[in-house]
Amino acid sequence: MPIHTQDYRHWEGTFIRRNYRGWWVIAKAELRLLAQRKIVRLIVAIPPIIYVLTYGILIYVDNILPEGASIFIEIDSGFFQKFLFSISPFPTGFLIALVVIFGGSGLISNDLKHNVLSLYFSKPITWMDYLIGKFIVIGVLLGCMTLIPGLLLYLEQALLTDTQFFRENLLLPLSIILYSFIIIVTTGLLMLLFSSLTKNSRYATIGFCAVWFGLPVVHVILSEILSSSKVALVSIWANLDRLGMALFGMESGYDIHWLWTLAILLGLLSICIFILRQRIRAVEIVK
Repeated sequence: MPIHTQDYRHWEGTFIRRNYRGWWVIAKAELRLLAQRKIVRLIVAIPPIIYVLTYGILIYVDNILPEGASIFIEIDSGFFQKFLFSISPFPTGFLIALVVIFGGSGLISNDLKHNVLSLYFSKPITWMDYLIGKFIVIGVLLGCMTLIPGLLLYLEQALLTDTQFFRENLLLPLSIILYSFIIIVTTGLLMLLFSSLTKNSRYATIGFCAVWFGLPVVHVILSEILSSSKVALVSIWANLDRLGMALFGMESGYDIHWLWTLAILLGLLSICIFILRQRIRAVEIVK
């Protein structure tokens, strides 16, 4: 019998679509690829580990020898804010950039370079599934540097000190979680934005560094020229620092309200999501 005369029965089953599987498969595959690269494991892991251990030792010394670490640093809410993100004495932004660049610069640019996006969208996933899957990769890396160590350092301080610290800082874990989330979302989406604008991960790195490191330099120059702290609004570092001071109940040296910094960061995130949506959906629609 000729094949064109054969009848085929339609599948009568029920398709159950699990939305979470799309982004989870993408995230798991990307994390597995990063774990296979030795240079990424070394650069992304070793500097943050040294940084976290330094703060852990400071907490231990401060509790064992009260007159020791307190000369240099005081273990309070500001200590944890400076651990998560600080401009001085050690700019945490350098470590964050190191993790984000080596872990996220090629997440989308490599897919564009090898025309893999069309393969992704040949499956039952949306642009949001794709974006979430890529973002989780950066979120996991930065979470292992900010959120998890921050909570562990708080637990260390709570166990080594008396109950007074615990009573006075009941909401400190919530501040650590919220501030870590803000840092991760802001930095992660910014990196994904530049990764989506080019097919070369090096150009994505250059664009990210130009904004991440360039705007703080512009802030310093403008503050010297205008002698005003309000120019801090142009710097992502200063905005994150100002918002962290508000979350941890610290006195601010900036002459700007934290609501302005929150509005600027929300505007930045909105721009990142809008451009990412346009770049990803362009391939999704063409398919």
